[in-house]
Amino acid sequence: MTTRITRVGNTLTVEIPEELVNRASLHVGEPVEWIANNDGSVSLVSANLSPQRHIQQGLEDLAAGNSIPNDRVIEWLDSWGTESELPAPQ
Repeated sequence: MTTRITRVGNTLTVEIPEELVNRASLHVGEPVEWIANNDGSVSLVSANLSPQRHIQQGLEDLAAGNSIPNDRVIEWLDSWGTESELPAPQ
């Protein structure tokens, strides 16, 4: 399994082995982020894992009408640490 990086001018093209693409749940054309590790290597971070993706998904859920009333969430949070802790609202 080899990752190949090609540079033409200021553009880098990265060919990622299919196994890594599947493991990272990447889709063709999906933006990704590379982070540098302390040992000089780099790691791939999927945009699906980024905090912005979670925020976007939450906004899409709200737009689709998928939400939980605030009073149910407060009731659930207030039950934390008690003998009658409630299950998370659905």
